[in-house]
Amino acid sequence: MARRSGVLAVLALLLALVAGCGSDDPLTEVRDAVGRTYEERTARVAFTSRTGPPGTPGTEVTGSGVADLVARSADTTVTVPLLGGGTRVLLVGGQLYAQVPPAVALLVPGGRAWASIALDRLAAATLGGPLPQLAGTPTDPLQQVAALQGVTEARLVGPEPVDGTPTTHYAATVDLLATPAAADPAQRPAIDRLVAQIGTSRLPTDCWVDEQGLLRRIAQTTTAPERPGRPATSTAVTLDLTEHGLPVTVAPPPADQVTDIGALLPAG
Repeated sequence: MARRSGVLAVLALLLALVAGCGSDDPLTEVRDAVGRTYEERTARVAFTSRTGPPGTPGTEVTGSGVADLVARSADTTVTVPLLGGGTRVLLVGGQLYAQVPPAVALLVPGGRAWASIALDRLAAATLGGPLPQLAGTPTDPLQQVAALQGVTEARLVGPEPVDGTPTTHYAATVDLLATPAAADPAQRPAIDRLVAQIGTSRLPTDCWVDEQGLLRRIAQTTTAPERPGRPATSTAVTLDLTEHGLPVTVAPPPADQVTDIGALLPAG
């Protein structure tokens, strides 16, 4: 009887170890969290971006709103220094729409209420900063989640609350060339430009996963070294996600209220 009990105890231990192998693997946990977050499809988002020379506080841009991760659409209000107040920014069908602030209304041809530009055109433009696509602007906060689809490494940091919500903090590495965007001919040029600008396809990314296995925060700092005609630039972006699964509908402004400014931007 004692021998039988001992064998059963060993079997129970082995089963416990096997059961724990998957759930305790940080890379699997992060990948599962990305998948579950996309399954929920939508979320309320809040983001902060700081861009400037490495080692400086940089220029802060903040925003908040709602997003549909699957449709790649968002309706946000973005606060940009010098423009005053909040600017409504929509992302619909690969097109970015910004409500024209009074401070720059005279600079937009046509006097219309909205300016628009295709995201791929924005990624190809030289806007003063070298990181316009995945980490350089908060205009497309969904990129922070999309990039995590290319996570290749992760380690457990430990329990850490986000705004009072219990979460687990992971330090991960994203390989830009392993993301779905890298396999998309329409998005691959932007990926290649970013890799060339920062000198690597691997981006350290921290993420926080809540008790439901959903992404609650993503933080990433990307630095582009100095290049001829361009100073070194560092951009830190933090994206928070809450209220996963809430109803989200985003529609573009009426066409007769929109000016496409893509042709006004210099090529990169």
